[in-house]
Amino acid sequence: MFPFILFPLFALRALCQNISALQSDYQTPYTSAEPFAPYDPVRASVFRYRQQQSVNLGSWFVQEQWMVPSVFECAAEPKIAEIDIANGGCNPQAILEKHWDTFVTQQDFNYLASIGINTVRLPIGYWSLGPNFVQDTPFANVSSVYENAWPHVVRAINMAELSNIAVIVDLHGAPGSQNGQPHSGISDGKANLCANSTYQEKTLQVVQYLATELCFVSNVAGVQILNEPEDCSELTDFCESACSLPDFPVYLHDAFDLDRFKDYVSAKVPDFSIQDHHSYYVYTPQDDAEPAENHTTDVQTTVTTQLASANDTLPHNLIIGEWSCALTPDSLKNESNPQQARRDFCTAQYVAYTRGTPGNSFWSYKKEDCDPDWCFLNAVNNSLPSSFFSYGSGPITSEQYHMIQLLEPEIVALTAGNLVSRRDNTFSTSSEASPSRYRHRSHAIAHRRQFSGQTISSSTSTLSPEMKDYQNGYREGFITAQKFALHGGSRLGFLGQYLWTGISGSGDSSWGPEGGSFRQGFIQGLRDAEEKISGVTGQL
Repeated sequence: MFPFILFPLFALRALCQNISALQSDYQTPYTSAEPFAPYDPVRASVFRYRQQQSVNLGSWFVQEQWMVPSVFECAAEPKIAEIDIANGGCNPQAILEKHWDTFVTQQDFNYLASIGINTVRLPIGYWSLGPNFVQDTPFANVSSVYENAWPHVVRAINMAELSNIAVIVDLHGAPGSQNGQPHSGISDGKANLCANSTYQEKTLQVVQYLATELCFVSNVAGVQILNEPEDCSELTDFCESACSLPDFPVYLHDAFDLDRFKDYVSAKVPDFSIQDHHSYYVYTPQDDAEPAENHTTDVQTTVTTQLASANDTLPHNLIIGEWSCALTPDSLKNESNPQQARRDFCTAQYVAYTRGTPGNSFWSYKKEDCDPDWCFLNAVNNSLPSSFFSYGSGPITSEQYHMIQLLEPEIVALTAGNLVSRRDNTFSTSSEASPSRYRHRSHAIAHRRQFSGQTISSSTSTLSPEMKDYQNGYREGFITAQKFALHGGSRLGFLGQYLWTGISGSGDSSWGPEGGSFRQGFIQGLRDAEEKISGVTGQL
């Protein structure tokens, strides 16, 4: 995103690195792509379905001047986008490669893991795939600048893997530009993707390459096909073509139209399509005119209601892929304690997005002027909590791990009356739309198959088929919560999608709405196990 505030010249100069260090003869050691870790379908399933505590790694591979002004010191005019760096002086290849090697390191991933961040959203441009992907685009004449770009993207994913962090690879800049904004890589203000079939085809090639290369990488949680595209009439058809990626989560930004795309995404069930909505409060006159306290109230009421409504249509497949703590000066000017007002606003967002969606991602992890509005490093334990673990306030200890392993479901005898009551109380959203067809998926319920070998005891032989289904579902849900927790303290996030995948992966329709009792038992077992695990980790 490009905020309304520009750095003053004196601040820019103070932040700039030594130009000779940026240019000169810097040579990256990463000139070929490392191999990915061996694919683990169980781990991949957990990473792709779990609740995401996430942060964006903005301006690592897609440069934004307001975030990293020093990298633009030798850029060509107007010095606002990636293309300007590539066309600039001072050896742009060396400038970018040093930035890729130093801006985010293994130490950063280790820090994020230590405070409970389990996912990162990684913005890249089509140029990040290397020279073969920039022909006949504005980057064609500077293709050699990016000859080592893809090895660095692979390295980023592997560093995240070492810290047990999942990665959503976000195509932030598409061929032709999806929105004409500098954060799409261009500085001419032209959005050419929607109206140009050649650029659309090139973008499809990029998405297909990413899916092919990353589908069987355990810690890649999915690919986002476009970031903040303009809301053009061709967008839905383009998404339909780009989303034909079996066995792999695809993230779709809704062009800031929450209602338009929730019906489209829900109609794609059981395909693993996730709607990405971005939430900012600094870009419109209405944002500017509204006091901070009112923004906070809106988040706690209107926004929370909107998220719940969207998830009534979607199979709980809506995330907030970008948000920040930023408010305008006018929003804060009449607040008696502006710092507290900003903190309340930020906390309200974090609570709403964590409780109301299966994932949210703060923009952004770091920037050169690390203010708490936009910079996660400064916002932690300031405007944001000090930790973000799904259970407790720290990693699962070896003792807690053992105790979670020993948890056993306690399934009570049910009557028809209290089964109906449990149905009403265990699933608060009518979220999943009926599918028109089921598809086989190679690994989507791999961890269910591996771990759920337990069956209901013979005492259930006296129960009706409906009661047996409920108890089987309860045990399945309980085991699922356990196994997610035993993978880095995770919780199941994409619940509706997980249940639909149970149908398409097993052929067992009891996982879907038609299954009724099994489904309700699953959700109750999942919630009961999560409560017990919270007790083990000290979070009640």
